[in-house]
Amino acid sequence: MLNPRLVPSRLIAAADRQPVEIRPATRPSRLRVLEVGWNVLKWLLLLFRLFLTGKLTHQAFARTVKELFEHMGGLWIKVGQLLSLRNDMFSAELCQELSGLQGRAVGFPSGDAVRIVEQQLGGPISRFFDEFDLRPFAAASIGQIHRARIKETGAWVAVKIQRPFLDEIFFRDLAVVNLAFRLLMLFRIYPFMHWDEGLRELREIMREELDCRYEASAYRRMRKSLKKHGVYVPTVFNKLTTSKVLVTEFVHAVLMADCIAMADKDPARVAAWFQENNIDPHVLAVNLLQSSFRQLFEENLYHGDMHPGNILVLRDSRIALIDFGAVSFTELEYWQKSRLFIKALVTGDYAKAADTAFLLCGSLPRIDLEKVKGELIEVLRAWGARALVQALPYREKSMDNAFLEVGKVLFRHRFAMQWTGMRLRRGSATLDASVIYLYPDMDTSREFRRFLRRAERRTLRRNSGLQLLPRLIKGIATAIEVAENTYEQALYQGSLIRRQAQVFEGTTGSFAYLFSVFYRQFSLLQLAVGALFTAGFFYQHRPAWINPWIGPQFTRILKVFPYLDTQIWIMIIVVNGYLLLTSVRIGSRFARRESGPTQIG
Repeated sequence: MLNPRLVPSRLIAAADRQPVEIRPATRPSRLRVLEVGWNVLKWLLLLFRLFLTGKLTHQAFARTVKELFEHMGGLWIKVGQLLSLRNDMFSAELCQELSGLQGRAVGFPSGDAVRIVEQQLGGPISRFFDEFDLRPFAAASIGQIHRARIKETGAWVAVKIQRPFLDEIFFRDLAVVNLAFRLLMLFRIYPFMHWDEGLRELREIMREELDCRYEASAYRRMRKSLKKHGVYVPTVFNKLTTSKVLVTEFVHAVLMADCIAMADKDPARVAAWFQENNIDPHVLAVNLLQSSFRQLFEENLYHGDMHPGNILVLRDSRIALIDFGAVSFTELEYWQKSRLFIKALVTGDYAKAADTAFLLCGSLPRIDLEKVKGELIEVLRAWGARALVQALPYREKSMDNAFLEVGKVLFRHRFAMQWTGMRLRRGSATLDASVIYLYPDMDTSREFRRFLRRAERRTLRRNSGLQLLPRLIKGIATAIEVAENTYEQALYQGSLIRRQAQVFEGTTGSFAYLFSVFYRQFSLLQLAVGALFTAGFFYQHRPAWINPWIGPQFTRILKVFPYLDTQIWIMIIVVNGYLLLTSVRIGSRFARRESGPTQIG
């Protein structure tokens, strides 16, 4: 349990907090596809109205997308969070809005909460808890959290309870998302993005979110590893944790999100609170950043969602972390390449950083990559120059900003970083909001170089022991450095060979590329013609179904069609559908021949 000496004083009184709104839990509709379609249609109409009134800015568009995902809730929150990491594909405004998706702060009735706890624990709630606050103190898209006191020990705990019907909601939403991704793949919309990999990543996220035992396991692992960082992780009560209920120690501390929100209203009050609790914001920021570096690039076990709502501030510039539902690790080879990229970036070796950026992509298009490498070096040099300007905003010189600039260049040339690397990037990017507030002038490159030196010393201690002679320690350090340099050289030589091979292959795929583009456009034309034929059929034989939805201009177009029997219309629509599928199939064959990506390892 947390040392009472580290418990800070209150910053915000409990009475000043806005209570969680409660709404009845409802079972998801069997017609979820139509429900989602209706929400999307209303969103499109809203965009059209904003366009007509001249209010459709990039920021307004991003805000409406975020509101759409929040309204649909459930898995759509996770979809939005995943898409927010694709800064290479979407605008900065949209990614910024989507990164703020935390789910609806709407709870469900206490009767449902008590029923779920009693079903999961196998008895009345009074058998396990002396006190159980019926009103939740926090809520999100996955569930809500109640404060309670364990009967046996008297310890105060946080009881996280999954929403009723969460499994059904997620699985029905997944079917809709799966359909959307399949359409993207069918019509080859940004095929180099590997949508099937993104779908697999989403399924993995869903599997972990739907079982609280995954999060309980993450708590235990991270509690052990973060103890060495001086970061506190609450205790998990295993006997009271099930697939739908998670019981952890209630940490009496202040959320970083509350510090940031209060600083906007009353900065003097926050400054006084920091002083009262012996907290140095700069030390706090450095501790957070160094712990994040160790998690991401040394231990390869990291908290994947370190936004201010999951960071607790303790006395003496100490921190605690909560909500370990997004704990991740990265496949070893990709993790090593990511570490090499960051190392080259902060040491100013931008040519190496550009080479390593190619290795972070799942596949490379068959083009001359030397031109792309030149563009990458240019944007990285610009980032390096910004990083030295103390007066610039932190967001413009953070390492995540370097990832953003690299991603934009790669996407412009039809590259795509692997979806599996998005979790690693999220673990780094979500911390920026806290660092910007605590230490806006921080030099992250300098801090990463400091991390590398400390990581090397920790490696030496692990590998050499305390009793070896300094000469032997120096020899081990040299051996480690030689091994790292050899590995880097192997990666770069392999990258060079692949680039040279792809320049040659790019020429041979030119004709296939032309045919794939032709058939892709022809397929879209046939789809539009098919829709027009279908509208013509309904206009002639079921006018009541379509007339309310079409305007006078579209009506004049439909009147051009000669009157045909139902059987003939069906034959025309079927033939058009057959031609559409044939065109898609032939276009896919040419596309595979043209852009069958060269896999890199």
